Amino acid sequence: MNTGFVSAVEMLPVPRGAALTRDQVDGKVCVWCCVQTDDHIDIGLRLSVIGGELKRWQPRACRACTGRKAVRVYQLHVRTCARCTHRDYCPDSRALHVLAMECR
Repeated sequence: MNTGFVSAVEMLPVPRGAALTRDQVDGKVCVWCCVQTDDHIDIGLRLSVIGGELKRWQPRACRACTGRKAVRVYQLHVRTCARCTHRDYCPDSRALHVLAMECR
């Protein structure tokens, strides 16, 4: 992972554009659980088809959902990454681990 290009939060998957509400797209509520929170995490610019159009949007998430997603992506990553399966943890896995711990 080159932090100049991708951050740990940008590795987290978001719901499909067609399934999103206007508040989720606008970043007013958590992209996963739809809870409104003042303590949100910006999870990076995304490009999705929303309402039949290709749109750039910036989702936000609550800390709890971000932590759960980071744990899930970390667990998948360390089982499939060539470096991580040999216990030589790569920068991506370390960044996901830190994100998961910060959001607890």
